[in-house]
Amino acid sequence: MSRPPSPTIARVLLPAMLVALPLAGCSSHEAPPADAATAAQARTVPVRTAAAESRTLNERLELTGSLRPRAQVNVAAEVAARIVRLLKDEGDRVRAGETIAQLDATDFRLARDRAMAALAVAEANRAHALAERDRADQLVKTGGITDKDRLAAQVALQVAEASLAQVRAEAAIAQQAVARTEVTAPFSGRVAKRLADVGTLLAAGTPILTLVDDEVLEFRAQVPSADYGKVRLGSPVAVTVDALPDWRASGTVARITPMVDERSRSFEVVVRVPGGDRLIAGLFARAVIGVREVPAAVVVPPAALVRDGARPEVAHVFVVAGGKAERREVVIGIEE
Repeated sequence: MSRPPSPTIARVLLPAMLVALPLAGCSSHEAPPADAATAAQARTVPVRTAAAESRTLNERLELTGSLRPRAQVNVAAEVAARIVRLLKDEGDRVRAGETIAQLDATDFRLARDRAMAALAVAEANRAHALAERDRADQLVKTGGITDKDRLAAQVALQVAEASLAQVRAEAAIAQQAVARTEVTAPFSGRVAKRLADVGTLLAAGTPILTLVDDEVLEFRAQVPSADYGKVRLGSPVAVTVDALPDWRASGTVARITPMVDERSRSFEVVVRVPGGDRLIAGLFARAVIGVREVPAAVVVPPAALVRDGARPEVAHVFVVAGGKAERREVVIGIEE
């Protein structure tokens, strides 16, 4: 797009005749024509013109990047045990909280039972200590025991209560260890990779499956720093995937990194795109972000612009005026 100084719609010359015009001028001085008709024919050069138009333009940013899952985690064993069942495999869908693997819980159940037995003993000891303290309170009133004996009963009760609290915590830990032998999905999504097999003896923290949240995918692309002011949060985006020619989706700009990379002089834009069974993470994608609408823009073909490279935002066009080509300076706006 270019804007000449005059608002009048003109006809501009394309490069083929821009070169031809000066050559014709030079040839007219080298060999004068034999007659006026020949001279007129020598000065006439066929040219091709194009009319400058006035229409509404939509400025867009065209980006390329990859689709990535909104979340990706390696689901790991929280306790050391052997895998006895794998309920999900690569490509399977899971719901949040659904069991995806079962670990051997034999030792953990025995530890839980032992902790529960110790808890029963601790509760009985506390009950006995409480009864002794109450009995001491009655006897000290009648002089049957001394205050020292009553204080000893009170201390015994406190020791029993502390022991009970400790055993209760140990029982809860044992119960939690049993529960952790069932490995569950932290969120709904799809199994991307299986990292262990049935029978594998796992240490705590060993990954079992890779789970991705593909309900919403993220298109990530690098944008030149010169376009930083053109991207806005919430801007609509049209996304296409080369591997799926018939697939189209509409997304929005979700995040803009607040820092420009010093090496590439670019920043990252993240666009949220609705997921689906056809899409997988890692696909190459293209996106078009609408920037602004320019009404009544004066438009000329790109081939009509003459640039010198010194000022990228400025160019020249040759305008037909009075049967002659006039060179005029224009300011470049949107280029398509």
